[in-house]
Amino acid sequence: MKRWLYRILATLALAALFHVLTVMAFPRAVMVALAWKAKDQNLSTNVFYHQPRVTAESRTVIRPSPDLLYSACAYDVSKAPLRFSAAVPDTYWSLSFFASNTDNFFVINDREVKGNSVDVVLIGPGMPYKNPGNARVVFSPTSRGVAIIRILITDENKMEDLAAIQKQASCTPLSGGF
Repeated sequence: MKRWLYRILATLALAALFHVLTVMAFPRAVMVALAWKAKDQNLSTNVFYHQPRVTAESRTVIRPSPDLLYSACAYDVSKAPLRFSAAVPDTYWSLSFFASNTDNFFVINDREVKGNSVDVVLIGPGMPYKNPGNARVVFSPTSRGVAIIRILITDENKMEDLAAIQKQASCTPLSGGF
């Protein structure tokens, strides 16, 4: 009987250990894999990369939707805040920030944006800052992460216009006064 009790306790302890490791380590491993992939492709941090429309052959985004345009920026706010600026089309649009553990900590979409553009300043953990004026200030829980813009393609005839709007998005380090 004792033998079974030890086996059950050992199994429960291993299950708990693997659960905790998975919950804590897996999200960070995803971000490390993305960083390696970016390094292999000579991609820089703090720059938006605008993906062409997703097809069955293109799988740079995990589980991509063919009716969305994606732009991604691997950010690093350890040295300076970043300004994210983008034009907002008259279709669904969103800007999402993900921390280094893949937690989504901020989202803004076309319904929340007043006007046809958005300006967001991302501040790193513990970083001093001054109010940048009209920009929305967002605090990142980690120094590194990913920003993603999604644009819904509602009409094939507007594809060229939406791609032009997509390419207007920028992610630039702020200097002077911060």
